[in-house]
Amino acid sequence: MTTLLIEMPSGIAGDMLLAGLLDLGADLLGIQNDLLALGVGPISMSAKRVRPSGIAAVQVDVVAEQEAAWDQRMHAAHTHHQYDHAHDHEHAHGHDHAHGHEHTHGHGHSPEHPPKLSLTGASHAHAVHRPYRVIRDLLNAAPLPERVKERAQRVFRTLAEAEAQVHGTPVDDIEFHEVGALDAIADVVGCCLAMEQLGIDRVIATALLPGNGTVRCSHGRMPVPVPAVAAMLARTGAPHRQIAEETGELTTPTGCALVTALADDYLRPGHPLDLTTSRVGYGAGHKVIPGLINAVRVSLVDQASTARDQVCELRCQVDDSTGEQLAVLVADLLAAGAKDAYLTPVLMKKGRPGYELTVLCAPEEREALTAVVLTRSSTIGVRHHLLDRTVLARRQASVSVHGHEIPLKIVTLPDGSERAKPEADAVREVARALGLPFDAVQREALAAWESES
Repeated sequence: MTTLLIEMPSGIAGDMLLAGLLDLGADLLGIQNDLLALGVGPISMSAKRVRPSGIAAVQVDVVAEQEAAWDQRMHAAHTHHQYDHAHDHEHAHGHDHAHGHEHTHGHGHSPEHPPKLSLTGASHAHAVHRPYRVIRDLLNAAPLPERVKERAQRVFRTLAEAEAQVHGTPVDDIEFHEVGALDAIADVVGCCLAMEQLGIDRVIATALLPGNGTVRCSHGRMPVPVPAVAAMLARTGAPHRQIAEETGELTTPTGCALVTALADDYLRPGHPLDLTTSRVGYGAGHKVIPGLINAVRVSLVDQASTARDQVCELRCQVDDSTGEQLAVLVADLLAAGAKDAYLTPVLMKKGRPGYELTVLCAPEEREALTAVVLTRSSTIGVRHHLLDRTVLARRQASVSVHGHEIPLKIVTLPDGSERAKPEADAVREVARALGLPFDAVQREALAAWESES
């Protein structure tokens, strides 16, 4: 199984990941040619060799006419319709290119210089707001490989759901500003095309680095991470780390969406992965960041089908709590980051029926989760010990069942074969929406995955 490892020592933007994939061997001309399938007009890409902090890397620029052919068709068909503009956040931080302006990665701007969308000089004030639903339909209709479309859809859905949360708006009503710009769309689809060229089946990543400080947007000056990035990190549970230095924004919304939507796993302290590296590439941003190498490192690695790591097991018994209290405790532990938490009926001293609580967590989460148990249950002590375990390599995918997306969790067995399991919550929602039995939808999801495998 070919795995892509993404390391982000100074954050990430869409064009940086694309540049890194080109450095790994993806074909720029092939990507440009495949982007024509979007039907949005010509999208020009150029790549050059640079040396950020002395490291040889690739740097990419993407140029596209912002008034695309599909925008013209949309406006002609809907001249009577006024969009709600629920998403008027200008994302001064979210446009991932150095097209005439400065960014934390070489593609942002300062208050003294109004932001521009491209080398043509089109300003944000005249930029087209593209609704998420239009981008979704564009990708659905494009004659691209299914895995490319599925990955790109996942990225834009992740971003749309985060923006919907931030603005309190239905997902389908969200309108992208800079992330809807054609060069940002080209970044996302271009990365997915490059991954397909390289035969990448699985993605793992290090912790994200949002940055530190503030960034100016249409609402005024906002703290880093900006709302969309903060929402994606919270919704996906992706690990991220903070640095003390004031750097401004290091991870853009597009870069964050690419990582959090496509990563099947993350490198975490105390959880080593058995990897063999075959190729390494670097994708550079456009700005010099003091103390940081402004580049993403990407590696093609082979990952063993099983890996060894450690978990901490917490245990205690309770015999004076109600079933309702214990159910809430288990839910609180899972929400606080436990890998698992469950109750086992036991017969305690004096013949009292009770429960043994078992919690599995990462070793570094032991103290925090022990505090939850001690403060939210009636126990007066918690036992804990470290356990070695063997886990199967896993990745995520999704399939469509009667027009509804259902995520899948896919594991690789020791013999190299794969086993998929549809996410139960999604199956339940689709079953309710379609008025079908749960097991019928589950079987259809598995059949759809098998037909695509």
